[in-house]
Amino acid sequence: MSERKNLIESKIAQIDDTATNRQKEAAKLYFAAKSGDTSAKYKLQEGISTSDIPELLTPAVNVEFLAEYAKFPVVWSQIAEEHEQDDLGIINFGGFQIDTSTLPTVNDGDEYVGIGLPGVGEYGEYPAASFKTETLSSSLRKNGIRLRISWEAIRKTGNFDLIGRATREFARQAAEAEDVTLAKQFVSTAGVINTDFTTLASNPVLTLEALEAAKAAVGGVLVNGNTVTAPRFSLVTGAGLSETAKNILNITSVLRTSGSDQYTFNPGNGDVSTVAFAALDAVGNFTTSGTTAKYWFLVPQGGARPAFIETFLSGERMPLISTKDSGHFYLSGGAVPVREGSFEDDSAETRARHVVKATALTPKIVIRSNGTAS
Repeated sequence: MSERKNLIESKIAQIDDTATNRQKEAAKLYFAAKSGDTSAKYKLQEGISTSDIPELLTPAVNVEFLAEYAKFPVVWSQIAEEHEQDDLGIINFGGFQIDTSTLPTVNDGDEYVGIGLPGVGEYGEYPAASFKTETLSSSLRKNGIRLRISWEAIRKTGNFDLIGRATREFARQAAEAEDVTLAKQFVSTAGVINTDFTTLASNPVLTLEALEAAKAAVGGVLVNGNTVTAPRFSLVTGAGLSETAKNILNITSVLRTSGSDQYTFNPGNGDVSTVAFAALDAVGNFTTSGTTAKYWFLVPQGGARPAFIETFLSGERMPLISTKDSGHFYLSGGAVPVREGSFEDDSAETRARHVVKATALTPKIVIRSNGTAS
């Protein structure tokens, strides 16, 4: 989360550095009016209909937009790795995967178990492994929305910030888009779980024992002949199971009975963090309400290949908000101000754009259960 905040603050500083003096003056007027300065408000209202102030406000509106965007929490960064790409074509993930399946199980008397490095004798030949890189079938996509506000509405309200108030809503939607694109890699809008995940035997409900079984199941998954190793995990659930997940991970002692013997132990929950993924409910329950209520997923983290990547366009990491220029002129000369409407009709438009796409890079390492205990 702190990395995301730093990126946003860096972008805001960049906008401020590239703004002209006139744009900075317009920004001061804008923020003064928003804070209740009546004189600044009147100057803006006059400027909106008689000058190029709306165009000059573009940097200020984007700074406000990014500041609002930073306020909305996202959870995708707890599940997926961030990736940037130079164009909108097929996603090229620079994955470098060594295939150890062809290595000898015993080399110079040393048994090789599939992970780490095999032993090599004093004058022995180093065993050769093959490797592969990968191009995904997914492609980066553009997401966006626009809002039209009529000239009549602006004139009736007399509120210079009518378009500006769209920034908060657009900022929220831009942040939500990042989580939603990842949630669509877990479930479809009909609530169907990604069939490329590894199903935990019997689809158990979420319990401490089921979590133990899921962690064990990760060790049985092979990727390009290699055993999956993970130093930590994310336990992903919807809102309905989030408290259950937290309670399970907060267990510090368990009492079990075996015959007449009783013993206690501390479960190894320290390598698991819980993620309450609200977007999972939004996507999975789109068609049928309650579909995702019992779903839970264990996502290995920190291994050679991530389960998911979240891809952004290089140079366009942050979302953008813009106001459409009117594109026409008064007969007496001079551009018609933006908020006096477009050429086709008397409306002004504000648009938000965000280029982001999540992809399941190694879905088989995700352990899933629909919680039916069948």
